[in-house]
Amino acid sequence: MKIKKYEAKTEQEAIEKVKEDLGKDALILNIKKISPKGIFKLFKKPSVEVLAALDDQFNKITDSPKNQNNNIISEQKEIIKCLESKLDYMEDLLTKVMDKVSSVEQVKSYDDKDNDKKYNSSVLQLLYDNLINNEILPELAEFILKDLDDNDDLNPENVNELISVVYNRIIDLIGEPAPIKADSSQPKIIFFIGPTGVGKTTTIAKITAHFCLTERKKVGLVTADTYRIAAVEQLKTYAEILNIPVEVIYNSDELPETLNKMKDYDLILIDTAGRSHKNIEQFKELDYLLSTVDEKQIFLVLSATTKHKDMMSILNQYSSISDYNIIFTKVDETISLGTILNVKYLTEKPLSYISFGQNVPDDIELISPKKMTKALLGSIDEL
Repeated sequence: MKIKKYEAKTEQEAIEKVKEDLGKDALILNIKKISPKGIFKLFKKPSVEVLAALDDQFNKITDSPKNQNNNIISEQKEIIKCLESKLDYMEDLLTKVMDKVSSVEQVKSYDDKDNDKKYNSSVLQLLYDNLINNEILPELAEFILKDLDDNDDLNPENVNELISVVYNRIIDLIGEPAPIKADSSQPKIIFFIGPTGVGKTTTIAKITAHFCLTERKKVGLVTADTYRIAAVEQLKTYAEILNIPVEVIYNSDELPETLNKMKDYDLILIDTAGRSHKNIEQFKELDYLLSTVDEKQIFLVLSATTKHKDMMSILNQYSSISDYNIIFTKVDETISLGTILNVKYLTEKPLSYISFGQNVPDDIELISPKKMTKALLGSIDEL
């Protein structure tokens, strides 16, 4: 018996290879998916491996009397049926195992989540569970519901009363948004900082378009993001559409002179390179860049889709910057908005804008404490 392995992108392609090589009488012994391994596994697609066999004796017997041929075919069918049954069982078992692994990973992905807190009031318990399901930190959820379980002035089972108190507490936590204001005689210099991949450049384009088209302000753009050619070209494209200048600087020492060229502008928005929260050297460069300007406003741009542990690491890296506001992007790409409230609670920095799409200039707005609170207590559609 000749046994060979065949690999292809799909099961059908692999079987076609078997037929071309071994013929239509080949026996399929096993079919399995192969996941790529190593450092390039993220860039490769899984493939399918088929183990096939051809009994040389079978070809010789095919010319024998009809009844003998039928017996062999019947035997082959039994073998195939047995193998298919085993494969179905293995596939079903693998599916169950993967489902369990997925469930475990989902729990591990938010290690800090602890839903063991119990309240005497069923209403408070529901509110707590809802906050936790929105990925709000347990300590923050408890802070929001503090003293409500044993407050003599409140009926613990009065839904409207409890929700009203919680609603107002969350609104107070979010605070009033901190908008960009171009109302001084001097140009307002604004830096946009943040990790890679959060959409800083697109966010700058939206804000630029708003102030150019709606506020009728004179806006200039500066990009220090020379690590990515695409970012520079993207900003240049938006600048060309809006008919505004854009300057590219290649080191921090060029910034003062560049800003001097735009001294007659209302707003100067500065795009910085995305920093990996694991690269300390890049943060030293950023600190130096920021130090070249005395009067400035800084916006830390974060993604609402960032996992809790990664967000904690990012915030820790930017902790050397004492004064900044926060913009959240990709709000439309998540079903839980607890990250926004967690960051506000942990940093005590003002929240400013949220963005929720790629459309310039439409998909950005000042964060609304009322909308955000309703979304945290109810539906994501509130945003």
